[in-house]
Amino acid sequence: MFKTRPLFFNWLKLTHLTKGLSDNEARAVKITANFQFIMFLVPTILMPVIFFTEPPETHTFSFIHYFLLVIPLGIARYLLHKRQFTIGAVITLVTCNYHIVALTYAQPDDPAPFGFIIFAIIPFLIFQRQNVFLRWFFVLMSCFLFLTSQYYYKILGASGLFGSPKWVVEADFLLPPLVLMFIFLFLLINQFVKAVNLAEDKLLAEHKKSESLLLNILPNDVVHELKQNGISKPRHFPSATVCFTDFEGFTKIAESLSPNELVEELDRCFSYFDSLMERYKLEKLKTIGDSYMFVGGIPKTNTTHAVDSVMAALEIQAFMNQMKEIKKAQGLPYWELRLGIHSGELIAGVIGDKKFAYDVWSDTVNTASRCESSGVTGKINISQATYELVKDFFQCEYRGEIPAKHKGNIKMYFVEGLLPELQREGHTQIPNQEYNRRYANIVSG
Repeated sequence: MFKTRPLFFNWLKLTHLTKGLSDNEARAVKITANFQFIMFLVPTILMPVIFFTEPPETHTFSFIHYFLLVIPLGIARYLLHKRQFTIGAVITLVTCNYHIVALTYAQPDDPAPFGFIIFAIIPFLIFQRQNVFLRWFFVLMSCFLFLTSQYYYKILGASGLFGSPKWVVEADFLLPPLVLMFIFLFLLINQFVKAVNLAEDKLLAEHKKSESLLLNILPNDVVHELKQNGISKPRHFPSATVCFTDFEGFTKIAESLSPNELVEELDRCFSYFDSLMERYKLEKLKTIGDSYMFVGGIPKTNTTHAVDSVMAALEIQAFMNQMKEIKKAQGLPYWELRLGIHSGELIAGVIGDKKFAYDVWSDTVNTASRCESSGVTGKINISQATYELVKDFFQCEYRGEIPAKHKGNIKMYFVEGLLPELQREGHTQIPNQEYNRRYANIVSG
């Protein structure tokens, strides 16, 4: 029983219809659905009253038009479930206006025409702002129907289907205040809707800014999980690749630069590194001083993380070499880079309650750091584990067993570049079709 309660309340709140919509779109859908429900409920409750209090000759008319109301409303509700929101809203308003027209035609003194006043407001609420034509079409239609009904009965004194009006007045006495009332009503509602739209636009702009900032800190999947559940559980990744970079002689060169020049130089390098992360499906984790750390294979697991990481490392290396040539030609000091890469299992997750960060833990991280510190300036140094994953793609030079702090001896390799058979002719750093074929085999395998 208790399990059914959330389902019932979700149904009542139309969660199934509004999921994935913006606040503005969701509000329009909810108002449309609630309007349908009210227009179904009120006549349904009144049917027994009509049967026992109205003259028998009106019953057939009332029952026919009751079904002419609820059947189209049912169709309109079905269209909402099919996410045909605009068509569902149009059918709803056409049906409801027709129902009031029928009631007005049947009984001249029935208060039903005042329903047109409500229907003149509803279009502002159930149509999106881009549907300007539909909004004003239904607003003016309801206004026209109300004024026509008043003119027909209260001024002309014409008869309805089941009788004549009990009172008739002069046109100049009735119509001016009614027209002014509608003008005032439309201006008021229109200004109100504009104010709501403006507030929502500002809120949406601020939301996008905060969302963008959050996505710069955390991976998209983690952000989604935090928004949905309020927490992000740590995940174990059986295979991932960690890369560290570090500038050689950073401290010495930094002493010759002003603070602004130092930050600008670092920003230039790290911004380029950042541009490679999305292209190669990698995740930047952090920068610590002049060190840059990224990981392949998280937060979405994949089988190409080692190849992707080495490809990114080669581009980073090429970028730094280009920067070196430019700086040397200008007689300026330049930075050179060491890169260390290792593959293995790790745990990734969010730490902290306020200034939280997405981080990774395991011996894989420590080994990757040792590969970087045990490397050579201008070289990409990888472990045996990473070599086994990329040897079919890259030329590698075996260095032997290199001693690493607190890790003993580790078999290491220098990555020289793409294998000759995987290079595009005339462009040694650009992969060819054979590379793409092998890469696709890893993805599918």
